[in-house]
Amino acid sequence: MGTSARRERHRMQLRSQIVETACAIAKKEGWPAVSVRKIADAIEYSAPILYEHFENKESLLEAIRRDGFAQLNAGFRDIKALYRSPEKQLTEVALLTWEFARNRPEVFEVMFNLGGAYSASKEVYAAEMSHENNVVWEMIAAFKPRFAESVNKTYQEWWVVTFGFIIIKMTVALKESNGYNENLYMENVRRYLRSVL
Repeated sequence: MGTSARRERHRMQLRSQIVETACAIAKKEGWPAVSVRKIADAIEYSAPILYEHFENKESLLEAIRRDGFAQLNAGFRDIKALYRSPEKQLTEVALLTWEFARNRPEVFEVMFNLGGAYSASKEVYAAEMSHENNVVWEMIAAFKPRFAESVNKTYQEWWVVTFGFIIIKMTVALKESNGYNENLYMENVRRYLRSVL
């Protein structure tokens, strides 16, 4: 392996380590406690080295947001390849989204500006709401073929039904006793899918 390839691999490993450390701190102490200085101390690098990878905390959060959606979308593509029925695909997409938020709440918080993890950029949201190369949009279009405008509307509703429910669960109904559990979530997803048949 050449010097430049080794340098690039090290750069990518360090970037990954910065992101993982930020998420670990957030999981333990919350996003307001995450700072470039704290990350640098944890990974034993100087703060200027971190600034070579991320201009500031907001650019770090934007990268985590982008990575979070990329992870979800990779899972969505796997689901589309595994199941033929659009209804089954969307049910599995909803379940994967729930599991992701449950297992990676600190990343989900960044994805939706929750828990003090605020990034003003709307670039990732614009990409996620676009129908170009959007696997969930394609599932919805196959579920009930119609004009693109109608599919866009249904896709926006899908965000409300899935991500909206989870956001309420994470911000308002912090305990399972409040009723915002997986069973209610999936019941709402199935009811929504029946309503758009």
